[in-house]
Amino acid sequence: MNEVKTENKEKKQGDSWDSVKGFAVWLGTYGWIFLLITGIIYIIGGLALLTLAAIFVGYGIIGPQTLVETTIRGAYYLIGGILAIIFTVAFVKPRFSNKWAEEDYDYLLNDVVTIGKTRIPLMLIIGIILEIFLSGWGGLIIIVPLLLLIFMVPKEYKWTEEEKKTSN
Repeated sequence: MNEVKTENKEKKQGDSWDSVKGFAVWLGTYGWIFLLITGIIYIIGGLALLTLAAIFVGYGIIGPQTLVETTIRGAYYLIGGILAIIFTVAFVKPRFSNKWAEEDYDYLLNDVVTIGKTRIPLMLIIGIILEIFLSGWGGLIIIVPLLLLIFMVPKEYKWTEEEKKTSN
């Protein structure tokens, strides 16, 4: 009786995956393009803010407090844009988007950073960093398909590292 429940649970998860697979594969495959565009927009925005702050303070249009706030925001955008482009070229396109295009789910589920016995997907870490530096939405482009894969694929994701037995 217990086996029947397990089979139904796996089938239900598989049905869920089938309903979102097309979206997850599309977003995972082409998400790097959106990140690249976002990075370019953030760099342009950061440079524009820094330039305008310098011009406006020179003409006395803004005061010192506004200058500091605008400079910090411009630097934040600039750093976020640079990080987005670096992560896109170094990690997202080769290690994430290409694997989504090939539908290599085993690689995507096993490309992890192990901290203690906890396995954390590398793309989840990169997505969180991009979430922070791209004002809370940029990293979603890679986090969403990864979370769909982790929680909806028929295969169970293992969050902990199995203990290796040593023989004497």
